[in-house]
Amino acid sequence: MKRRKASQRRKVTYGLLVLAVVMLLASAVGSTRAALTYYSENYTAEITVSQIGVSLLENGETVSSRDYNKNKWNETGNNGSASAVLLKNMLKKDEKLALNKKYDEKLSVKNSGTIDEYTRVRIYKYWVNPDGSKVTALSPDLIDLHLVNQENWVKNPKSTKECTELFYKGILKAGAQSKPFADTIRIDKKVASEVKTEKNGNVITTTYKYDGVQFKVDVEVDAVQTHNAQDAIRSAWGVDASALGIL
Repeated sequence: MKRRKASQRRKVTYGLLVLAVVMLLASAVGSTRAALTYYSENYTAEITVSQIGVSLLENGETVSSRDYNKNKWNETGNNGSASAVLLKNMLKKDEKLALNKKYDEKLSVKNSGTIDEYTRVRIYKYWVNPDGSKVTALSPDLIDLHLVNQENWVKNPKSTKECTELFYKGILKAGAQSKPFADTIRIDKKVASEVKTEKNGNVITTTYKYDGVQFKVDVEVDAVQTHNAQDAIRSAWGVDASALGIL
């Protein structure tokens, strides 16, 4: 497993703030950036975007935040810049990643703005080669980010193995912190049984499919203002908030 950096970009829809944080696991670290755009001009005059903000917390510490203040975006990460790095302390010094071991990875969201908001989290799990290309032979299920507090985080039934979409149930008040949506991270030991066997005459070569690959978990956090929430959520996230029980 190698150390790499990656970046994510997402959108802001009439007050929708997107903070994209990339977690590169297996003793890897990641960076993130976020971008502001508007899908619709219908609501741009109705929001108070100067007061919106959102932060991602890891094990009780703010990893990255993005807040709008005095007509500009303030982006801060735990490395002193707009980039964010997760899992810096997952492994102790000189410790190697152990398969099937659970590592603390408590992830939650904080409303770091001054207006109430609705929050969404999208979690992407996948494997990549050193050149960045995806490895389809290894299942995302082998990357186990343990999800918790399902009574507070509503899972989109259209979620896939590679992308899990969670919606925080109800309004996240200004300054408030959500219940965690994950508490541990584990790489399933079954990954060691994923092998490829080749025979050349009397020589049989066995290669581990995970040899040299990287496993990644990308986490994106979105926040939508509460004004006209039903329509705002439908436009920004493409879901019926009432049907999912978000509102």
